[in-house]
Amino acid sequence: MAKYSALPSQSRLTSSGFLRSLRASKELGIFLVLMLMIGFIGLFNPSFLTIDSFSNVGQRAAWYGIIALGTVFLLSMGEIDLSVGSIYALCINTAAIMMVEGGINPWLAAITGVVLGIMLGAVNGLMANALKIPAIIVTLGTLSVYRGLTMIVSGGRFVYGVPREHEFFLTFGSAPLGVPMVIWTFIILTIVLTIIYRYTRYGFMVKAIGSNSRAARLSGIPINQIRLITLMLQGGLCGISAMLTLAFFSTADPNLGTGYELQAIAAAIIGGTALSGGRGTVSGAALGALVIAVISSGITRFGISANYSQFVTGIVIIVAVAVDTFVRRRQEETS
Repeated sequence: MAKYSALPSQSRLTSSGFLRSLRASKELGIFLVLMLMIGFIGLFNPSFLTIDSFSNVGQRAAWYGIIALGTVFLLSMGEIDLSVGSIYALCINTAAIMMVEGGINPWLAAITGVVLGIMLGAVNGLMANALKIPAIIVTLGTLSVYRGLTMIVSGGRFVYGVPREHEFFLTFGSAPLGVPMVIWTFIILTIVLTIIYRYTRYGFMVKAIGSNSRAARLSGIPINQIRLITLMLQGGLCGISAMLTLAFFSTADPNLGTGYELQAIAAAIIGGTALSGGRGTVSGAALGALVIAVISSGITRFGISANYSQFVTGIVIIVAVAVDTFVRRRQEETS
């Protein structure tokens, strides 16, 4: 009898171990899915499996992928910033206008663009702390405010005429070893922010707040200060992405960044960051951004309307959330 009574326990242990392994290898799982998608598309469209094609896909992913890296920190806190696309647009248009109409040195204009992103993130954080409301509510308003300011600053027109021969454009618009600078920057930021998220006190506090904000407050974690810093980080990443975009395209459009807030959130969720907070993966968000870019490129290569890209991405998000929820519940049941 004892022999048989031990079987359910052993089964639970095996299931628990499998689920823990699944969580631990989240990035590997996403990477394998990404490889399968690339292989499937390449099977029917061999031209997809070229350096130029991979470069284009990686570049497309990097624009919003850089922003998604900051979204991991916010989601881990249980916060969401809906204004990232508008911050991105305001930064790129402000910097371009400074160069074209103000004759300001591109390096100084680019630094100003990044600082502007940090300041706009700070405004979001200060308002959320002052009003004692979630960042998602504040940024729902600043999404429109910042986009409106972008239209006012640019006059609703494209900004042309930046000095393309300047060292700033030659450096950040280049492709060292055949890889666009934005991809190199994306890789470096992914590594740096992964280290910060996993191994620093700041990263620990971000996850602690998302896991249990009440317990975090009682333990002395300055929640308002961490939220402010994280929103500033998110704004700074928007500014960096915007400056890299400007360096590559040498023009600015007041409509740029529209929908980036959803793509950044989608990349983070697909990458394994929990909407409920407390858990996330920066490298997973980078892979999630690549998954979205591959889906978009694959749909186009199969001759399907680009309008289906958002539909398919939405399905992937739902599946990712469902799997994460299932794994989390099973872990709770077996713990």
